[in-house]
Amino acid sequence: MAAAGALGGVVNALLSDSALVLPRERAGILQPGFLGNALLGSFAAVVTWGLYGPLKEAVLLGSRPLGEPPVNMTVTALVGAALTGVGGARVVTAEVDKRYLRSAGANAALTPADPRLATALRTASPCDAARAASARL
Repeated sequence: MAAAGALGGVVNALLSDSALVLPRERAGILQPGFLGNALLGSFAAVVTWGLYGPLKEAVLLGSRPLGEPPVNMTVTALVGAALTGVGGARVVTAEVDKRYLRSAGANAALTPADPRLATALRTASPCDAARAASARL
């Protein structure tokens, strides 16, 4: 389940500004990169599997009740873990992007009106927008 969630986290990194970069700090904001996305995806998948998977009622301490079904893993649980990995990592990616966009907006507000900067901010990734706006200060 953790591996499926990690794969989902890497898929999220490929779909976002993180791509296949290592974790790094830019403009004072920590980018999780693909490793952070994989770790967050793993965590989200394992938590979701624990809450809703076939082992949600399994006894970890104490005696096993009579008639409890044997442990199994289904394709649905595995695919669900990968999807949860994408979603869990996406939440963190959205937070990082929001911080970049706030930084870009605040820095752009401090500069004189510049049509080229406005065009650049309109089409840039959140990280590039923050970098472009801070370069004008």
